[in-house]
Amino acid sequence: MSHETEEQYRSIFENAVEGIYQTTVDGRYLRVNPALADIYGYASPDDLIANLTDIACQLYVDPGKREAFADLMARQDRVHSFEARVFRRDGSIIWISESARCVRDADGRIRYYEGTVQDITERKQHEEKIRLLATVFDSVADGILIVDPELTVQAINPAYEIMTGFQREELLRRPLVLFAPGSHERDFIDAIWTTARQSGRWQGEVTSFRHSGDAFAAALSVTSVRAPNGVLEHYVLTIADISQRKSQEHQIRYQASFDRLTDLPNRWLVCERLEEAIVRAQRSKSKVAVAFLDLNRFKQVNDTLGHHAGDELLKLVARRLRNCTRMTDTVGRLGGDEFLIVAPDAADRSAGARLVEKVLYSMDEPFAVRNQELFCGASIGIAFYPDDGETADQLLRNADLAMYHAKRNPEHKYVFYDGGMRERSGFTLGLESDLRRATGGGEFELHFQPKIDLVGNRTIGAEALIRWRHPIRGMVSPAEFIPLAEETGLIWEIGAWTLIESCRRLADWIGRDLPIPSVSVNLSPRQFQDARLVGFVRSVVESAGIPPGRLELELTEGAMIGDIEKAVTILNGLKDIGVRLSIDDFGTGYSSLAYLKRFPIDTLKIDRSFVRDIVKSSTDPAIVGTIVNLAESLGFDTIAEGVETQEQADMLRQQRCTRIQGFLISRPLPVDQFETFLCNSVVPA
Repeated sequence: MSHETEEQYRSIFENAVEGIYQTTVDGRYLRVNPALADIYGYASPDDLIANLTDIACQLYVDPGKREAFADLMARQDRVHSFEARVFRRDGSIIWISESARCVRDADGRIRYYEGTVQDITERKQHEEKIRLLATVFDSVADGILIVDPELTVQAINPAYEIMTGFQREELLRRPLVLFAPGSHERDFIDAIWTTARQSGRWQGEVTSFRHSGDAFAAALSVTSVRAPNGVLEHYVLTIADISQRKSQEHQIRYQASFDRLTDLPNRWLVCERLEEAIVRAQRSKSKVAVAFLDLNRFKQVNDTLGHHAGDELLKLVARRLRNCTRMTDTVGRLGGDEFLIVAPDAADRSAGARLVEKVLYSMDEPFAVRNQELFCGASIGIAFYPDDGETADQLLRNADLAMYHAKRNPEHKYVFYDGGMRERSGFTLGLESDLRRATGGGEFELHFQPKIDLVGNRTIGAEALIRWRHPIRGMVSPAEFIPLAEETGLIWEIGAWTLIESCRRLADWIGRDLPIPSVSVNLSPRQFQDARLVGFVRSVVESAGIPPGRLELELTEGAMIGDIEKAVTILNGLKDIGVRLSIDDFGTGYSSLAYLKRFPIDTLKIDRSFVRDIVKSSTDPAIVGTIVNLAESLGFDTIAEGVETQEQADMLRQQRCTRIQGFLISRPLPVDQFETFLCNSVVPA
């Protein structure tokens, strides 16, 4: 070999990007180039030769790889692209690809190996990433479609086949047909691809369809994939079946806005319609008539024929009210046997009179209930916007007061509200005066109703319920004096007494080691909206010296309607104290999932109306199950109130609602009787 040729080979050896080596058969390096030293993390070829003296033990992560390499060399005289994991000098591991040959002497004995080494770590990582993506593609629960820029299907995953019932052979290399026929405007569909093409991504809800032709709601995401030079190569579509979720949301929205029994708008929705009618009337300078209707002798029907007959009567009344009012009128059920009619665009009081006379005429006909003809008239109070009030709340209260006067004077089937009516309401004024006196005296007392968990039959707490022992009237129902307290502003003083007394009792029981894990106290809507609430609760808890987590505050859904941001702030303020929070009467009021998941609450309290007929109803168990599922998904507990029979408790347990309270366990008990109950009951959680 000429000197010039030798210099050329030396230059190649020294400057090659690949590692080049010569080794003995037993694993020692004879010669290496700088590239190999760099790949293995050594400062120089001499550094590598001096320190890497046993290839099998020092270099290969799996020493057996050296034996496999030597065996191939012995049998084939060469190896090509032999892949292995090796240690660099610093202990890190890389992947290499090695090609080598045997150099033999004249007698055929192997003198040494010589070969080249490439660092393929990056390629291996890329292959692993591809393998992982392929695994995800095949195993993910969402459907995935890959389509080319002309929207021809290139690939689909198994989840899409399962979701839709289509086989891949029916879809591959065919134009994408994703949207249910007639479900979306062409402009909407075009905008999906335009947005994905221009901004890289589109996501939203669409209506897709299955092989059977059935449409279903889907969450769709479209992502554009471009080559390094910017050319659009593919779209990747992920699609999730959200039809069950949409159905549950619809069910929750329906329950939030409509009365289950009569299908009429509930209190929340009818009040919202009233507020909308007031806004329109302000613009058009017109009137709105509000008719508050209460059935006569309804209690008699319930007492003599039972609640099922009463429910049937309410359904028939609802149907008649719908039939005798205009399409533009709203008929709603406020609860019990109370209904509200909102009539926008009422010309004058005569128009209001014609409306209620039509209603009363329809109510004069007998109702066929359980093979009996029942006569159930009504008392109606009427108020007008803007004459009798400027807000929905004022109109509702004044129409209610007018109805009360109609009720007290049977000769008047309906009564218009007038400004002096409130002053003439001697009963209400007398009760208000007595209530003001009671807030400063010792006429209030607390009763406690136990709560238990059916799992282990454990007592988990009690609800504190206020009672008013009037010196003359005897026990006055909370249903009678709490609304009056709300209306007159006395609710703060009454609520404050209830909270202080409940915490005092709890502290006493804790000090005496009575087995009571927690006490819950109801907060009224007015209390919840009062700016003093959070500070007051904190001071009461600290003064009583109770662990805050053993106090639970119960709020109705209605208390949080309106300023949601304010409600969230108040709830977070209460939560910061450490108390537990629950939503009372859940399912009967306004429940928006968007808002509910923002509320830092601990428990949803399932309303007694769902429990009452859970054994016989075909829908109530499903509704309870839906609420339990919803609560679990949001991280809430559930408890059912109004449980009166073992059958109801068993059905609730089947729906995975194991926490209950009601007459099956105990009615609300005075303090001494409740303490006896605790001492005789099972050990609490």
